[in-house]
Amino acid sequence: MDRIRVIIAENDEKQRTELVQELGRYPGFLLRGETGDGREAIRMVVEQQPDLFICNMILPSYDAPAILDELRKQLPNMPKVVVISSVNLESCIAKAFAKGADEYLLKPLNRELLFGRIAELLERPDLLQTVKQTTGTSASALCDAEELTNEERVRQSISSLFLRIGIPAHLLGFRFAQEAVVMLVDDPMLMKNRTKVLYPAIAQKHQTSAFCVERAIRHVITLTWERGIAERYQKERGNNSRLHLPLDRPTSGEFIALIAEYVRPRKRSGVAVHELDH
Repeated sequence: MDRIRVIIAENDEKQRTELVQELGRYPGFLLRGETGDGREAIRMVVEQQPDLFICNMILPSYDAPAILDELRKQLPNMPKVVVISSVNLESCIAKAFAKGADEYLLKPLNRELLFGRIAELLERPDLLQTVKQTTGTSASALCDAEELTNEERVRQSISSLFLRIGIPAHLLGFRFAQEAVVMLVDDPMLMKNRTKVLYPAIAQKHQTSAFCVERAIRHVITLTWERGIAERYQKERGNNSRLHLPLDRPTSGEFIALIAEYVRPRKRSGVAVHELDH
């Protein structure tokens, strides 16, 4: 198979060097350029037209959303784009996806997650197999995976999934639904006691009432389905998606239970918990 042509834009020189070294471990990659500047990144991508563009969210000259805007103006076909960032704000994540990012991963990067997601985005099962065989065999790594707790990784995955579906990130129900799914993943029995235990626990954490929690989740689900966002997501993913959303609007309980049931086996498998758009 052809090698995957890659350009990296990362203003932290140490992190950029580590990323380049990691790419070098896999013969399926061909580095076509690296830079720490947004303007230079645009020039490189336009000239080289790579298969994959790894870009830090915040760069000198242009940030990732501005870079993606420029690339869409100048390129007939966009590369797959992975945005990496230390910023864990739903507004930033949503903006990156809205501008065309295919993935948004938080630092410190988990090597297996990063390269596993790249293999999936580019539909390269050969690379995915190589990643699984190679992971953990080198003393050199992008990060210590333990720096992120399991709950943080699950929370990040759920947030990423919600954004891909198109759930409005600025609404309070987004965060409440995320909290509910995280808790249900760990304890499925909470589903039977959601009005007496689950929603009150979320309410206490956010200094509100259980009624407001349920209402906020219901509101964000209603908007998502009434605007046809969920239906569009399902049509775009088609039979390739492992998550099947109902055409009719689900109740709050049905929705969080659906997402929790989808996430739970992926959490147990370790890697697949992050494969939330497949």
